[in-house]
Amino acid sequence: MNPEDVTESSPEVIPQAPQQTPGQMLHDARVKQGLSLQDVANKLFLKPGTIENIEADKIDESMSVTFTKGYVRNYAKFLGLDHEQVIREFDKVHTAPKPPAKLQSFSQRVAKQAHDDRWMMVTWVILFLLVAGVVAWWYQQDDSAGDDALEPVTESSQSVTATERSASPTPVARTKNNTPAASNSEPPVARAESADEDTADEPAPVPSNAPAQATRQPAVADQAEAAQNAGPTTAMEFTFDNECWVNIVDANGNVLATGIKRAGRVMQISGQPPISVTLGAPDDVAITFAGNKVDISGFQNGRTARFTLPLQG
Repeated sequence: MNPEDVTESSPEVIPQAPQQTPGQMLHDARVKQGLSLQDVANKLFLKPGTIENIEADKIDESMSVTFTKGYVRNYAKFLGLDHEQVIREFDKVHTAPKPPAKLQSFSQRVAKQAHDDRWMMVTWVILFLLVAGVVAWWYQQDDSAGDDALEPVTESSQSVTATERSASPTPVARTKNNTPAASNSEPPVARAESADEDTADEPAPVPSNAPAQATRQPAVADQAEAAQNAGPTTAMEFTFDNECWVNIVDANGNVLATGIKRAGRVMQISGQPPISVTLGAPDDVAITFAGNKVDISGFQNGRTARFTLPLQG
């Protein structure tokens, strides 16, 4: 056989065209159909940059491979290509080899440790917030208890003062006559009269006792003057719709009420007028003085109010 015949009869080897990537397949089909990136983006409701990354076989870092594969499938269907073939080529390009078993196990442990650390951090934050909330609640309750304990003391100061005045003994003239024990049952008037009579019959006191008597006389005068200055007291009622800081002082300087009053409280006090009143939130307070409602609308302007009861003109 002639060697030339063998050469002529051997099959001709045709070089294969390089396999196209899925991005190249989509790009060529789009250009062939005369579509722009914006046209495809509008049809698929994607950004032009996303279409450009798909045609360049790039995966956006903000998206997973699964989402990108879905976009490629829809893109191939839109261009009329065999989407299954395009997806197979996509898997060949973007499917990474599986890591060795040991490396994969180590990666899982690291990921689990990081997950546990995050949960531990969240747990500590929640625990801290709970402890802080309990401490804040306890502190507020302690302050409220202190205010409630202070209010009865300040509001009852006037009644305590009045009780002390009424309990003070009235000075009685001293006599040298020692009456029998049975005479204690006699009326006070009779005893006073008998004391006067006995005093008249007795000789004048020795001069050495004169300074002591002179000392007692101013004390009696001071007590009489204090009783005269006490004067009558007037009843008042304060109703609080919201929390309000108050300070109420009567004409004698007695503090009738002070501190923060809670919403819904009805406070009844009495004192000798004129009464000096300070309200931190006058817009939420209603007052009656001697049974009559007091018009404080002129002080209800959102600021601290200072006035005297009864109101003048």
